[in-house]
Amino acid sequence: MESNKKVIEPLSGKKILLGITGGIAAYKAANICSILKKKGSDVYPVLTPNAEKFINPITLSVLSGNKTVTDMFDNHEKVYHISLPQSCDIILIAPASANTISKIANGICDNFLTTSILASACPVLIAPAMNKNMWTNPIMQTNIEKLRQYGRYFFSGPGTGMLACGTEGTGRMQKEDTIIENMERLIFFKNDLKGKKVLVTAGGTRENIDSVRYISNYSSGKMGYEIAMEAVFRGAEEVVLVTAAKDSAKIFKGKTVIVDSTAEMKEKTLEFFKDADIVVMAAAVSDIIPQKRFGYKLKKKNELLENLKFKENENILEIISSKKKKNQIIVGFAAESSQNIENAIEKIKKRNTDFIVLNDISRNDIGFESDFNEITIIDKNGNMEEIPRKEKRLIAREIFNYILK
Repeated sequence: MESNKKVIEPLSGKKILLGITGGIAAYKAANICSILKKKGSDVYPVLTPNAEKFINPITLSVLSGNKTVTDMFDNHEKVYHISLPQSCDIILIAPASANTISKIANGICDNFLTTSILASACPVLIAPAMNKNMWTNPIMQTNIEKLRQYGRYFFSGPGTGMLACGTEGTGRMQKEDTIIENMERLIFFKNDLKGKKVLVTAGGTRENIDSVRYISNYSSGKMGYEIAMEAVFRGAEEVVLVTAAKDSAKIFKGKTVIVDSTAEMKEKTLEFFKDADIVVMAAAVSDIIPQKRFGYKLKKKNELLENLKFKENENILEIISSKKKKNQIIVGFAAESSQNIENAIEKIKKRNTDFIVLNDISRNDIGFESDFNEITIIDKNGNMEEIPRKEKRLIAREIFNYILK
């Protein structure tokens, strides 16, 4: 029996600027353009001067139904390198050469594509393609990290395989379907959080022992980051990420607050809590803290062991749960070694919390520092829903699906 359930195409009706740079993988842009058109997207191809040496603009014009832009001053009736990017939902650069990535990172606007990116405000997805030595070059990695930190530049790949230069390694452009899947996560494909304010905590707190030592945990903050990003792309009015992950990128169209200790996280969480409709406490807050914190380095032989005494830390989830308002939803996280359902149920009974997300941190393929997770959502009535192993962004999607359901 055929299903009558309508398939949601996140890219349908979306205006996409497809940037193509100089590289042998430029021919794959034709397939990307074709797939996007089949998904209902309105595609505007833009070629850099070097890209014209690898693919004919006419090919992309025919596939997209729009004139391929090749000239910096191809402005039509308007200043086109301003009006076009400002009207787009997303910009995709595939392939993205080392040259173009470095130009974007340093604000160089010497062609239509790089100028358009600087003039835009939408997400930019970059699919790198280059020699493996170029990819691993410290200058290139510095430029990539610089772009990541801005919060609106995202990367798809590169993959590993045979490269155009005849060597094998990392630098191959990802498969077209994979790039498009990553695009779909950066599109406002739903608006079911419209008008809602979302607060998310993430990362492992650091509790100072002395001026050089601290205790912490392996939480990378990735899960909380993806939850915050999912809220953004579901149309939330305001998204605040309070994170102890020092290298966390800023949230696109949201507010990112970097903290260090439990005390700092509590202060910032309470600051934004009163206005939040949905609160997701994904941070790994330290269970214990030093009884006394020293402002100098303790000497290893005499002072360290003598002064190394701990006490139980305050619980931020308990604190905010006691202040919960009627229409607020609070979601806690329980990091357990194995699926300890009983322990998670006990936690939710003790607190005025709507859901607990249980995840197993004893496995290497999910949880702390991994890009994947596998969870069980438990509500205060003991109802449970298991979400199998997926990328953390897709786990975040399931969490919001459950909240809204």
